[in-house]
Amino acid sequence: MTTESTSRPGISPQSRRHNDMRREALRAHPELAELSGTEPRTALALPVLLAAQWGIAWLVSDGGFLLVGLTAFFIGQIVYHSAASLIHETCHKMVFRGPRAKLGFDLGLEFILTSYGKQLIYQHQHITSHHPFVGDYERDYEHEDICALQARQHVRRTHPSLQRLLTILTLILHVLPLGFMLGDAILPRLYAKASGRPQRDPVERFTGTSPTNKEMRPFIVTSMLSNLLMLVLLGPWALLYHVWSLSIFLGKFGISNLGQSLSEHPGMDMENPTRSTYGWINRVLFNTGYHNEHHSFPNVPWTRLPDLHQGAPEVFHATAEKSYLGCWWDHVKGDFAASRDLEIHRTDQSERCDGTI
Repeated sequence: MTTESTSRPGISPQSRRHNDMRREALRAHPELAELSGTEPRTALALPVLLAAQWGIAWLVSDGGFLLVGLTAFFIGQIVYHSAASLIHETCHKMVFRGPRAKLGFDLGLEFILTSYGKQLIYQHQHITSHHPFVGDYERDYEHEDICALQARQHVRRTHPSLQRLLTILTLILHVLPLGFMLGDAILPRLYAKASGRPQRDPVERFTGTSPTNKEMRPFIVTSMLSNLLMLVLLGPWALLYHVWSLSIFLGKFGISNLGQSLSEHPGMDMENPTRSTYGWINRVLFNTGYHNEHHSFPNVPWTRLPDLHQGAPEVFHATAEKSYLGCWWDHVKGDFAASRDLEIHRTDQSERCDGTI
């Protein structure tokens, strides 16, 4: 079976719409072209975020399990999200364009985030998969696997009480240190048994680039060094705080991270394919809430996105309907409803997910 999106050449319709929005804005306001470029002063955020993450780790280093967990939940995941927002800047080369300077900045982020090179994978996927193919399930890596989604929807339809128990179990697992990894090992097996459906799309969807092992190596070494130093200098509770912050950020309790994805890429609105969030949260997350503006002008750094918004208000006016917290809560209440409203979610893909295509 060949779907419409795989047979369609070029960038996705939503990405094409963003290109049209850029042309509309520049046609009416040609001075906006001057906003593109690098912002090297962003590098000054590195020592601030490093001091914040390590300072908090030091403060809870004698606090015990409960204090570490609560701090990771209410503070740590936000600090982590703030640092992770800078990956978004550097993958577009809006901090430094030179390869050595960019690598130095990226490794500085790695010392804070300890992603073991996952940030480099994200950089490749974001540039070569998400931006050119936003809204296209077949080629945008951000979309949840359709077979896993349909298995969950089947359980919710046929055994709603069981689905609610699975939702609660998911939340319990994801609030634990490294619980998102534990959930990835356990939950697909439970859903496969409960639904009788496969959990993985048999069609290879990702078409972007990936880093080489040589490129990954310095990031892995930097992560190992950072974790080892934190353990030696600040102790096990400090390291647990750091790992727990990462776990919450990446899991179902990553309220700001998951909520942002849910609120700013809602789905099928072709006139305004991406929404923006304006408000205080952008001061913490380096203006990543200006998402509609960013997809239309991906070479404008975070410091100038508000100017872009103010310079073309007739183009950039699509605001997210709910806050990150509100979208996250709807997602949880809906037993983890689809994070994108896509055509593929509305059609019968049973043959595809039965492996008979």
